[in-house]
Amino acid sequence: MSVWTRMASWLGYGQQRAAQIDPLVAALTQRYAGYGMPVSPESAARKVAVGSTIRLITNTGRTMPVHAYRGTGGATEELPTPAILEDPDGTGRGIDDFIAQALWSLAARGNLMVHVLTVNGSGRPETIEVLNPDLVHPEVDGDGALWWKPMSGPRIPGRRVKHVRLFPVPGVVMGLSPIEQHAATIGAGIAAEKFGSDFFDAGGHPTALLKSAAPLSQSQSDRVKSKFRIAAASREPVLLPDGIEYEQIQVKPNESQFLDAQEYSSAECCRIFGPGFAEALGYETGGTYTYTNAVDSDVKLLKYSLDAYLTPIDRVLTWCLPKLHYVKLGRESLLRMNPLDRFRLYEIGSRIGIDTPNDQLALEDRPPVPWGDKPYVVKKTSDTTSSSQNGAPQ
Repeated sequence: MSVWTRMASWLGYGQQRAAQIDPLVAALTQRYAGYGMPVSPESAARKVAVGSTIRLITNTGRTMPVHAYRGTGGATEELPTPAILEDPDGTGRGIDDFIAQALWSLAARGNLMVHVLTVNGSGRPETIEVLNPDLVHPEVDGDGALWWKPMSGPRIPGRRVKHVRLFPVPGVVMGLSPIEQHAATIGAGIAAEKFGSDFFDAGGHPTALLKSAAPLSQSQSDRVKSKFRIAAASREPVLLPDGIEYEQIQVKPNESQFLDAQEYSSAECCRIFGPGFAEALGYETGGTYTYTNAVDSDVKLLKYSLDAYLTPIDRVLTWCLPKLHYVKLGRESLLRMNPLDRFRLYEIGSRIGIDTPNDQLALEDRPPVPWGDKPYVVKKTSDTTSSSQNGAPQ
């Protein structure tokens, strides 16, 4: 009986139900592509496109500022950073290391498992760690309670683990890994790279042509080729008989069919993790990526791809705080505009009274001013434009 069948039985599904789940999971989590290339998270990282995409996800998230808030709706206030958001696992590596582990786990494994190590006096998490989903598996006891069993050590109660699935599947505890789900696509890319290396290294293509002005018999042709190979191997100048011409073949990479296929595979591997990654990493996709549309591209990348990885981090960190407190990673660092566009936006915010000067100065990493805690409203008169605020310079 397979692990998935036993798991389905533990969850209360009969053998008939398990028989329906088992082939589905087996197909979706198949580790071997039809190209004969084994695919695991580690081997897939050897594929440059996959490794680069995972690094882009982890590095983008780990460099975002972490904001803690209290309240709901419009009545919210930003709080000083709680201790658990400074160093979640208590190792001294900091929040950025924790976020990088969590994002790698989501992107490469499709599952994020956060284990509560210690709690404070109010029962809230005090220190937490990211578990490797490959090294723990779920168990359900006779009472229906969920436990997590590491490869070594005692079982962990389900209530002490926050489990987030990137791609949930009904009837299965563990979510799908993007890499395993698309093993065939990645396997094709790895196989293409291996084929490309073997093709050139093993002399899979002719490197030169010998042309004869007169027809040659098979024996004459073999004799000419043999003498040419001997002379070429000695690295001495080659003296060709009259009527024999030498022409070297130069294979351009973009004219090689398998390199075209490999380029396509790299873009496809990026798209496994969401739209926009292939373009951001510079893979050929048929479109253009210029400075003028870079901000729009970043917005689309965040909206349709990155947020699927960042939002679970928000929720896991929020889970560690008291009620009515929440955490958000600062997406504004990704969407930072050029100075002209930023100051135009500040002007609009001032005009309608939703920003204060100190709000805008904080976004520019500049110190506040004494008069900057109230909106600096821009008032238009019939013949001039003036700004007014108590204490503000006129």
